[in-house]
Amino acid sequence: MNTYKAEFFCVCPINSVRVKYHLQIITEEIIPVEHIIEQFKRYDSGFHELIAEELHERFGGKQTLVADHHGVTIETTRP
Repeated sequence: MNTYKAEFFCVCPINSVRVKYHLQIITEEIIPVEHIIEQFKRYDSGFHELIAEELHERFGGKQTLVADHHGVTIETTRP
């Protein structure tokens, strides 16, 4: 198994606050780091749950996306 951990920032579409995301992907596949970085560049603004869905569609595996949104921690897991 391979575990990829990364952080990126995205702006909340509701109030334009910058939010820091923590992503973990566990997979048997090899994911080039450059592909992860390129995917992050697509997220200028977005909803946590929709970003999690797109990341899972792109990279598969078991993923956890965590971010603190104005004092509320959202943790989204995709099998």
